Amino acid sequence: MTNRWQRWMMPVVVGFVIAGIAVVGRESSLVRRSADFTIVYSAATLIREGRAEAVYQPDQLGPLMLRLSDNAIDPRLPFDAPLALALPLVPLTFLPLELAFHIWQLVIIVLLGLSLVLLERWLPLGRGAPATALLALLAFPATWALLSEGQSTALLLLGAVLLIGAWSRDSWRLAFLGGLLLALKPQYLPAYLILLGARRQWRALGTALLGAVAVGLSPMLAGGPQGLLAMVWSALDAGQGVVRYNESLIATFAPLLPGPLPTIVGFGMWGIALAVLTPLAVRQRNSMGVAALATAVAIGFSPHALPYDTVLLAVPAWLGFILYRVGAIQNPAPACIAVALALLVDLGRPLVSLAPVALLACLVWYGRAVWVRRRRPPQVAQAA
Repeated sequence: MTNRWQRWMMPVVVGFVIAGIAVVGRESSLVRRSADFTIVYSAATLIREGRAEAVYQPDQLGPLMLRLSDNAIDPRLPFDAPLALALPLVPLTFLPLELAFHIWQLVIIVLLGLSLVLLERWLPLGRGAPATALLALLAFPATWALLSEGQSTALLLLGAVLLIGAWSRDSWRLAFLGGLLLALKPQYLPAYLILLGARRQWRALGTALLGAVAVGLSPMLAGGPQGLLAMVWSALDAGQGVVRYNESLIATFAPLLPGPLPTIVGFGMWGIALAVLTPLAVRQRNSMGVAALATAVAIGFSPHALPYDTVLLAVPAWLGFILYRVGAIQNPAPACIAVALALLVDLGRPLVSLAPVALLACLVWYGRAVWVRRRRPPQVAQAA
């Protein structure tokens, strides 16, 4: 079975890479100028001009977005992230918008590659694994969306990898940098903090929180407490409107729920998932399987996870292949393909999101296999 998977998986991956190149490469100038990159680029421009307080003011940001994009983008779209998210783009604002967009796409690919190289260094899979993993990641439809929108999720992936590195090595320096980066979208951070806390890595946990707080308070540079409040309201307003297009489990139920209920239920499901994960992580604090589960839950039960954010699934996928190599689970390649195909459908915006359902089904399938294996008598398990 393993050889059969290996024989036909590579052509599938290459086919997806070619499809991704076609999707991203054929993007029109209009699509690029109306992408999310324009919002962050405009916010970075305001910072460079010394007008950071205007980043969360629609009457200031909107007209600038229209001017920079040549009227291609909706000026009502807010900048709804911590101010720190725009800082890496400040040097690119000296360049025209579209040239900056293409350079940022190259930076994204470099960051994805760096994340995989670091994973191999701290949690090795074998020689050639980073190159194979990068090819698979480029084949993943989430990466197509990431490159098409020019989003910053590659920075989040690097942060997640640094936190997993801190978890495996008890390093407060890695934890600080990881918390700093992953807090750019803080809904993904708690699962990683739970892993650090469950392992009693208190110094790493503290520095990760310190980095996260620094990012969380960065909007205060845009007008003090009012800037922080403006960011919070922008994030809540923006998340409410697109909850059904998320790639977390709440998106599957959102069409069935009226008004603001999807947001309330989404946060409720997220809280319950983290509450269940915490004692499990404490009981099995050294378990690679629990780490894989936690990093997958960070996406699957998040109250807000857009398609390009599912690039973060590279972390549980890597951990899954480590578990496969030691015989703890079956080959995770079918699960990766199932989630990728579901996400491909989701990019067409069906009535309900399928990727979170596929992810949950895969977690249940592999979790059941681990549970059955552990319940076998020792002599049967050894024979198997």
